[in-house]
Amino acid sequence: MKKIFLRAAALAVAFALMFTLFGCAGEQAEIRDDELFVPDLEGAQKSKTVTVDLNTEHQTIKGFGGINYPVWIDDLTQEQRETAFLNGDGQLGFTILRIHVDPNRDNWAKEVETAKYAQEQGALIFASPWNPPADMTEKFNHNGNANAQRLRHDKYAEYAQHLNDFVTFMRDNGIELYAISIQNEPDFADEWTWWSTEEIMDFILNYSDEIDCRIMSPEAFQYRKDFYNAIINDEDALSKVDVFGTHFYGTQKKDMEYPLFEEKCEGKELWMTEVYVPNSSSDADTWPEAIEVAVNMHDGLVTGNIQAYVWWYIRRFYGPMKEDGSISKRGYMMAHYSKFVRPGYIRVDADESPAYGVSVSAYKGDGKTVIVAINHSFADYAQEFNISDAGSIGYIEAYTTDALRNLERTGNIAFDGDGFTYVLPRESVTTFVISEAQE
Repeated sequence: MKKIFLRAAALAVAFALMFTLFGCAGEQAEIRDDELFVPDLEGAQKSKTVTVDLNTEHQTIKGFGGINYPVWIDDLTQEQRETAFLNGDGQLGFTILRIHVDPNRDNWAKEVETAKYAQEQGALIFASPWNPPADMTEKFNHNGNANAQRLRHDKYAEYAQHLNDFVTFMRDNGIELYAISIQNEPDFADEWTWWSTEEIMDFILNYSDEIDCRIMSPEAFQYRKDFYNAIINDEDALSKVDVFGTHFYGTQKKDMEYPLFEEKCEGKELWMTEVYVPNSSSDADTWPEAIEVAVNMHDGLVTGNIQAYVWWYIRRFYGPMKEDGSISKRGYMMAHYSKFVRPGYIRVDADESPAYGVSVSAYKGDGKTVIVAINHSFADYAQEFNISDAGSIGYIEAYTTDALRNLERTGNIAFDGDGFTYVLPRESVTTFVISEAQE
């Protein structure tokens, strides 16, 4: 009788709010459905119940995004900027933009238009350098490569001024950088500038104070902890670095854990600032290959406790936005997080692997609980979710992407008390947005 009453109550709430706008993510709003959706569980395998514990909190999310690099490829068009940084239907809802510190300051103006637009939509902007100006560099022998390049040791002060000049240039053009990195991939610099750990420490300790901006650590190619350990284990160096940035190329899930950061870096931020997954050769619509993007994001967020996930090129044939400006399957994988897990949301505890090939994470913010469920298996799963210590559930909707659908919405999902069951289709990703009942 209790279940019948609760289902009836849920149906009554849905009818009462059928014409109410439901802001599930930023600017996006949906009309609530008047028909209760009850999933058909026939033929679906049963998995372990996922319990979401809203009282056990982890990292605060800063956002999701990608890089715009107008020195190498064409700038985003106005329409493409809207697709990237707005959050309505057919838009990605990105909240972070990475830009490039060109060694030639004559190219700096090329970064302004897209950065200014993204900032106006509330996005955080950060910058990464690949090379200092040529007159600050020298050739040296790096593991047998006599043409390797490094920053001259007598030019550290000038390089700090160069980075600060970029910060000032962007500020003068109405763009306040959230952070600036010291170096892109100092450990994989075949075509740019190498740095040793000792050189990084010297620059941070003795020159980084000259830069009027949050300092981001050098961004290692493959999450090499030796770059970061040196900073973390030096109290003075750690005090000067605000954001630790890394790349995930070839980084396995087990290597995403970073206990030393968790132990010593209270108040610091941990960002994943560049990757493409699983490759840069396949078309971004290749399915189910594109699911690897969602899996990589999940692993970084849950195992690595990262606070930001930033793709390589925003617009590329293998990226979240294709060359024609349309959102790709890989883009929809990112959108399952970026549209719904908004800046300031907090990741909370959830049973991560209720069945083989299924990965689950959960977040809270704005009076909502958001669950992202990835089913990378060949089976349909009847997945039960329980929201512990939640207020009264008022409304549940789901957004699913699979081979034939892109963020297809199902509204007014039946719930029972503080839980619900939904079929996770094989080779799919589903985001649930759970709204508290209105008083």
